[in-house]
Amino acid sequence: MAEPAPVGVHVYNFSDNLLQQVVHFHVIKLLDSFFLWIGTNAISFSSLAVAMETKMDGVLASSSLLGEVSDTPSISLAQKLAKKTKKQVFISFNLPTSQMMLPLVEKRIIEEMNTHPEKF
Repeated sequence: MAEPAPVGVHVYNFSDNLLQQVVHFHVIKLLDSFFLWIGTNAISFSSLAVAMETKMDGVLASSSLLGEVSDTPSISLAQKLAKKTKKQVFISFNLPTSQMMLPLVEKRIIEEMNTHPEKF
């Protein structure tokens, strides 16, 4: 008999200094999905995007749920993380959009995922 899947919500937080700014990452791990909030000390929730794999091989479905429809950082990050983790991913990206910041944020998340995969 297969063991039941673990239930509950697990919260994990980490921070880093990126481009001379402290960036906070808050992960809420759920069963087969996770929510990731990214921002500074100024708590905001101005965007929310979701992405997940579909039954068609290699095809991702994604959508902006809150905020601007053209919120590319949240959607782009959700798509990349959904593809990497094979999970449904919710992203709230609450930083000023910068061509320099987004790659650093993504790199930091991937580092944390490789170090602590059980947290995502």
